[in-house]
Amino acid sequence: MKAMMPATARHRYPPVPNQFVGRPRRPSRFFLSPLAAICAVQAVMSLTLVWSNTAFEDEAQFLWAGRLLVAHWLHGTLWPSEFAESNFSGSPMIYPPLGAVTSSVAGIAGARILSLAFMLLATVLLYLTASRLLGQTAAIFAAGLWAITEPVLRLAFASYDPLSVLLTALSAWLIAETNHRRGRPLLVAAAAVALAVANVTAYSGIVIDPVVIVFAFLVWLPDTSPWRALLRAACLAGGCAAVFGLLMTVSHSWAGMAFAVINRSSFAHQDPLAVVTQAWGYSGLIAVLAIVGAAIAVATEGRSRGALVAWLACAMLVVPAAQLRAHTTESLDKHLAYGIWFGVMAAGYGCRKLLRQLPALSKPLAAFCCIIALAYPAAISWEQAWARFHGWADAHQLIASLRPVAAQSRGLIYVPWHEAYITEYYIPLSDNWRRWNSALPLDPSGALSQNRWEPYYAAQLHSGRYGAIVLFYPTTFSSAPGLPVRTLLSPAGAATVQDLLDSVGSNSGEPDLRALTMALEKDHSYRLAAAGPYDSAHNFSIYAVWQKVPD
Repeated sequence: MKAMMPATARHRYPPVPNQFVGRPRRPSRFFLSPLAAICAVQAVMSLTLVWSNTAFEDEAQFLWAGRLLVAHWLHGTLWPSEFAESNFSGSPMIYPPLGAVTSSVAGIAGARILSLAFMLLATVLLYLTASRLLGQTAAIFAAGLWAITEPVLRLAFASYDPLSVLLTALSAWLIAETNHRRGRPLLVAAAAVALAVANVTAYSGIVIDPVVIVFAFLVWLPDTSPWRALLRAACLAGGCAAVFGLLMTVSHSWAGMAFAVINRSSFAHQDPLAVVTQAWGYSGLIAVLAIVGAAIAVATEGRSRGALVAWLACAMLVVPAAQLRAHTTESLDKHLAYGIWFGVMAAGYGCRKLLRQLPALSKPLAAFCCIIALAYPAAISWEQAWARFHGWADAHQLIASLRPVAAQSRGLIYVPWHEAYITEYYIPLSDNWRRWNSALPLDPSGALSQNRWEPYYAAQLHSGRYGAIVLFYPTTFSSAPGLPVRTLLSPAGAATVQDLLDSVGSNSGEPDLRALTMALEKDHSYRLAAAGPYDSAHNFSIYAVWQKVPD
């Protein structure tokens, strides 16, 4: 008598053509595989961005804090723990030290290449997960579409998000592997830990947790009873919550999460149409293909597979919905990567089904046609990422001018808060990092009348606390070598300088910038040590470094 087939086996997904079944590949075959080609294209496109500009404010802030934290661990030195634990958008204990170690070896480029490595690993995990669930052809399409999107290219960026995306992808891959490997409880526990660490790494990743939990239920449902699948999903959610709570408590990060999730959203009031427009520009193609894939799956597949593909398509909507609720487009492209990772699997499934409807083509010709079809969206995504990497000022000249001043001066070094992290990162002062100061307010207007601004700043300068002061003058014209800097340094008379500062101050949003500058000009203990352009692709300004003359 033949052995009875286990009841659970009857619920498995039907076999998929070219389905990946976990057989190991020889290294030589991997380097000739489509996945290797996709990763190579992703790496080359992202590497063109790595050296394209100096550090962004957030990058500099994370790496600066990470460097001080590593020094604290190794030598017991002080680090700004209260500030980092209360103001960062992820736990300062996870990504910042990793990024700082890499940055200490290869600078900002090294930290960005580390993030690129995280995103490449996320591509590999996407391919493996999609192969397991939807077949190898769908996995190739999914990985290809993922690799050329702007959020993926943009995340060759020294921040929390790439590591968080990778850990979320790891959790999803472990979920997909649970039905095919021994030790299911261990895999479920590992998936819960990976998801929890992803959330602690970047608090923004919490928004994708419901997608992962439902994804797990739908993946496990064909292999077991609904109640058992629901129990596993509940264990995944509970384990994730428990590990997350433990890590947040140990790292003293609850205040930072409250700041990132609650306080920041309370100050955002952007038009919902702007959120929708940007989300469409970054992920519209993937969303359309995912919807097509979901419609085909619901119409042609069994209930379980149709529900899974439909849910993968729905994942594209989670991040835009969260940003709409928060009324902000801030970091939208980075956050979209969470939903796109799931959505491209539905898109890849749709592409596989659509490809079958075309006349029979040879494999090389079909591959060539697909490459041509993806070339245009790849170019658009790269152009968008390039624009993002040039959306902040190039600080090379500022750092070169300020470095000798910082070394020669004593006392505090004032840099406005929006640029302070840039100078702190590029000009480390070791144990003297507290010399960097942003406490000299550029807006005392709340307490003083306008005619008292200049005397207020004169008194601050006379205190002798500040060894150097860096100011930024926004302009409406290009500050390439020419008029602006020469005018600022011109000895033609105070009227010329004052007229320029009057114009700059009235248009900068900081009307007392002129008062501080005039106080510096009248204080003979300070001299203008350097000035130069501080331009981005869309905004132009001038920096000026004032140094206290040694007694």
